[in-house]
This record gives sequence, structure tokens and C-alpha cells, in this order.
Amino acid sequence: MESQTRDMKLNFIKYIIIITIISFSFTIELSTQKLEMSFDSPYNQNLSVNELLDFEAIGFSINDIWARNQFYRSISYSIHEEISDLEFRLGTMEVRLRQFIYDYENKLDKDHFSFSSIPPQFSYQYRPLPLDQLGIDNDIFYKEAATLKSQYIQRYKFYKSSIDQYKNYLFELREAHFYNDPNVGELVIFQDDEFEELFYENVQKLLREKLIFEDDKSLKFMKVFRDLDNKVLSMNWFTNSDSLIRSRDFEYFDSGLLATIRERVGGIITQETLYGQNSYSKKFYEFIFSAGFLPSHYDHMTEVNFDSESNIESINFLKLNGDKIGSIDYIFDDKGYLINEIWRKGRMNSIVREFVCSYEEANGGFRIIEKDKYGRIVFQDIVSNLSDEKFKKEVR
Repeated sequence: MESQTRDMKLNFIKYIIIITIISFSFTIELSTQKLEMSFDSPYNQNLSVNELLDFEAIGFSINDIWARNQFYRSISYSIHEEISDLEFRLGTMEVRLRQFIYDYENKLDKDHFSFSSIPPQFSYQYRPLPLDQLGIDNDIFYKEAATLKSQYIQRYKFYKSSIDQYKNYLFELREAHFYNDPNVGELVIFQDDEFEELFYENVQKLLREKLIFEDDKSLKFMKVFRDLDNKVLSMNWFTNSDSLIRSRDFEYFDSGLLATIRERVGGIITQETLYGQNSYSKKFYEFIFSAGFLPSHYDHMTEVNFDSESNIESINFLKLNGDKIGSIDYIFDDKGYLINEIWRKGRMNSIVREFVCSYEEANGGFRIIEKDKYGRIVFQDIVSNLSDEKFKKEVR
């Protein structure tokens, strides 16, 4: 009897041991399977595109070899997602732009231009790989991440080149056919408000993408914030300690067109770009162009540049393709009063108007002199106080 009881106890213990081993093995298997199927990594949490492309800096600092290779798998997956987003967003834009350009050429009775662009071709197609020792031993996961990084950069450059090509051609069309003489602003071969709106809507997309392309590579700690309609709200640049060093904020008209871009460095405004008509451009164009001329409602932009104290020091008037229409330069004295204002026109920066202001102690006031493009005085006056005059420096 005792022998049977002892055997039963031994069998029970063996049974418990076997169950424990099986459970432990099953747990290991589930854990391994989860590790193989999941792309989660504590080292890849909301990384920006530039941080993803600089993944080596993080990867080389991870000591645990399994955690490091899991990070590489996570990076591969994230870059693949970014590639998909890039191709969808810009591929869709490309199709729409080609159709719009085709319609625009028809409207202008112009031969259709053939765009030549060959997208990069790749032999390697991304497919998720399970995390295993063999892959680790052969650096498979690092090589996969490096390959996808290269593919993203090549696609990025291709789309940047395509966007520049479309933008330049659209503006060439407009310059050649919208104005008889863009320097004097004589209008218009056709006027179609609906078609004009389509033109600016497409230009908007090009401008937004180009702004990102221009600066995306300049600082690796950059983040872009968009609204629910995918419009860019702000672009912020940070130091590696997450301190904001530069920002670019975007404002839009009710129609959705870009209205204003404000650049700040260290919290201080350095430049403001205004799209379409504004108080600066209205006054400038009314003076330099023929009577009654105003550029089309969204056919130009105005760059307002500020000094280190956020005071306006110059204004540039530009076409949307960046060609210069004219400028106003301001020179101030140590007290913040304008002593010289020079209006220039065109690429040659020809002076068309100039104001000079000086303090006359005998009169106890400021003498304001306006000169024409030949340097002849066309107006002068003496005022006692500049605080309410145009010659007081504008402060933002």
C-alpha cells in the first residue's frame, strides 16, 4: 500500500514537472512568435522621417543584439510606410497636375508638352522578415533597413525633381500667355475665374511640397504639423535636446489657399511672406504699373524681411515663381526713424522712387523729400513729429 502511494506521488510529481515544462515551452514559443510578428520597438517611438533615415545613430547605441535587430525591423517597417505615403501623396498630385496642364494647354491653344521622368526602379521589394538568429548573424535586418532608406531617398529626389519641373512649366505657360508684357502688366488673353482658381489650387500644392523639400534635409530634428485636410500648419526645427530653434507657421484664406507664412528664429520673426494682394503690394503696384492695373488676385507674393529687433528692413515683391517684380528698402537712424526709403523695379533694381528724411534743427521738424526715378524732387514737406507719419519704423 505504501509502495503504491509512493509511486502515485512520484507519478504526480513527474506529471507536474512535465506540465510545467510544456507550459514554459509554450510560453517561450508564444513570446518568440510575438517578437517575430510585432514591429514594436521602444527605440522607434514617433520618429520623424529624418530620424528614421538616421537610424544608425540610434541602432549603434543599443547594446542588446536582439533589441537592436528588432529596432532595425521596426525601422524597415516605418520607412516602408513613409514610402507608401510619399508615393500616394505625390503620385496623386502628379496625375492631377498632368491633367490640369493638359487642360491649361488646350485653353491656351498650345501644343502639349511631354514630360520626361523615369521613376527609380528597385529589385528589392519589402517583405516582413521574422526575427531569428540566422538573420541576426547575417546582418539581414540592418541591410534591409539600409536598403529601404536608400529607396526612400531616391524616390524623394525623383519627386522633388518632378515637382520643380511641373512648377517651372506652369509658370512658363502663365508668363507666355497670361501677360502680353509681364513687366508692365498688360492683361489678359483669357479671364476665367473658375480656371484661375484651379491654377492657384495646383500651384498651392506645388508650393507646399516644395517648401518641405527645400528644408527637409537642412536640420534632422524637424517636425511638420498638418490639419485634417493635410494642409501644413507649421514646420518646427529643434535641437537634439528638443529646444525649438526655428519655426515656420502657415495661415490660409477661407478658400483654402495659402495666405501667409511667418518665419521665426529663436522666437523672433525674421520674414513674413504674403500671398496675393496686401497693403504693401497694392501701394507699390499702383505706383509702378500703368493706371488701373492690378495683378490677378493671387498672382504674386510679398516678402517682408525683419531685422533682429523685428523691425521691417525691406520688402520684396515677387511672382509666384520667384521672379522679382520690385522692392522697397528702408534705412533707419539709431532712434528708429526712417531716413531713406528706396523703391526699385524689376530684375535690374532700377530706382523709380526715393524718399529722404532729415531733422532740421532750425525748424524743429523733419524735412521729407520725395524724388522721382531721375532724382528730381517732386514733393517735400516739413513735419514736426514722425510718429504718425510713414517715416516712423514699422514694428512687428
